[in-house]
Amino acid sequence: MTVLTNMKRLNFFRLLVIVSLGFALTLSSNIQEPALMTHKVLRLAPGLPNTALGFLGFVGLVVAMLVQPIVGVFSDRARSRWGRRLPFMLLGAIMITGSLYLLALAPALWVLVLGILFVQMSSNILQGPWQALIPDLVPEDQRGTASGLKAMMDILAFVVGRAVAGFFFGRVPEWGEAAVLMAVGVPVLVFGLGLILTATWAREKAEAAPENVTTESVGAALRNAFSVDWRAHPTFRWWFFNRMLFWGAFIFLNTFLVTYMIGVLKMTESEAQRFVGSLSTIIGGALLLVALPAGRLADRFGRKLLVMAAGLVAFAGTVILLVARDTTTITIGGAVIGLSIGTFLSANWAMITDIVPRPEAARYLGIANIATCIGSGGARLLGAFLIDPLNIAFHSTSAGFLTVYGLAALFFLASTLVILPLQQNVPKLAAS
Repeated sequence: MTVLTNMKRLNFFRLLVIVSLGFALTLSSNIQEPALMTHKVLRLAPGLPNTALGFLGFVGLVVAMLVQPIVGVFSDRARSRWGRRLPFMLLGAIMITGSLYLLALAPALWVLVLGILFVQMSSNILQGPWQALIPDLVPEDQRGTASGLKAMMDILAFVVGRAVAGFFFGRVPEWGEAAVLMAVGVPVLVFGLGLILTATWAREKAEAAPENVTTESVGAALRNAFSVDWRAHPTFRWWFFNRMLFWGAFIFLNTFLVTYMIGVLKMTESEAQRFVGSLSTIIGGALLLVALPAGRLADRFGRKLLVMAAGLVAFAGTVILLVARDTTTITIGGAVIGLSIGTFLSANWAMITDIVPRPEAARYLGIANIATCIGSGGARLLGAFLIDPLNIAFHSTSAGFLTVYGLAALFFLASTLVILPLQQNVPKLAAS
C-alpha cells in the first residue's frame, strides 16, 4: 500500500475534533502541576518542597521520554478495525484515570512517585498516537491551521485547568481532601468525551500500515525506535534544540510558580493557589489572542520567524517577572509571556508536522517529544538542585527562585539563537 499524499481538505469542525484530545491532556497536566503536586509535596515533604517537586517531575519525564517512541513503533504498525491510533488512545485514557486518583490519594512520598510514573506512562501511551493524527489526516497546507487549533485547545485547557485547580485547591481548608478528588475528576470526564469525539469524527480508516513501515520487523523497529541521523537531518536537530530550550524555560516558570508566590511575594498556599488560577486566566487570554492567527501566519509566511519572535518576547516577559514585586506587574509579565507561548505553540508544532514523514509520524513525534521531556526534566532537576539549597545558603526565601527565573530568561533567549541556522521552508525527513 502506498501513502496518499493528496489528502482532501478538511472542514473546520473536523480539524477541531482531530485536536480535541489535546484539551484533555493539557487540562490534566495543568491540574497536576503546579496545584496538585505542590499540594502533595507541602504535606509529604514539607522541609524541601521545591527539591521534591523538581525530582518528582524529572523522574516522571524519564518515563515519558522512553514510552512515546516505543508506543509509536507499535502504533505505526498496528492493524485494527479501529485504525492505527485509537486503540492506544483508549488504553492510555483508561490508565490515566486510575493514575490521577493514585496521585490524589497518595499517603506517602513513595506512592506519589508511583503515581507520577503511571501518569506519565499512560499519558504518553495516549499522546504519541494522538499527535500522529495531524500528519495522518491533515493536508500539508492546513497543518499550520491545525497546529493553531491544537494550540488553542492547549490554551483553553491551560485556562480551565488552572481555574479548576485554583477553585478546588483554594478550598482545601474548608472542604478538605474531597476538594482534591473533585479536581482530578474533571479531566477524567473530559478524557471520556474527547475519546467519543475522536472515535466518531477523527478516526482513521481501518487499513493496514504503509508498506514502507511494515517491511521492517517490529524487533528491528524497536531497536531503531530512537534513531535519527542527526547529521543527515540538521533541520530536525535545530528544531529539537529550540523546543528543548523554550520548553525548559517555560517549565522553570510554571513548575515553581505557586511556591514562587509563597517565597517571593509572601503569600499563603491558598492565596497563591487562587492568584495563580486568576493569573492563568489572563495568560490564557493572551495565548488565545495569538494561537490561531499565529498558525495561519505560519502557513502564509513560514514557521521560523514566528518561532524566533516567540523566544524574544518570552525573554522580555520573564525579565518583567524578575523585577516584579507586586501582583499587577507580575500579571503584566505573565500576559507578555502568554503572547509568546501562544505563538510558539502554533508555529513550532506546525514546523515539526512539516518535518516528520507521515508513514512513521507517531515514532518521529515521539522522538520530538524527547525535546520537550529533556527541557522539562532538566528544568525540574535544576530547580530541585538550586531553589531550596540557595534559599538555605543565603538565609532567604527568594534567592533560589530569582536564580531559576533568571535561567529561564536566558533559555528563552538561547532558543531564538539556536534556530537561526534553520531554513525558512523546512524539508521533510525521509522515512527509515
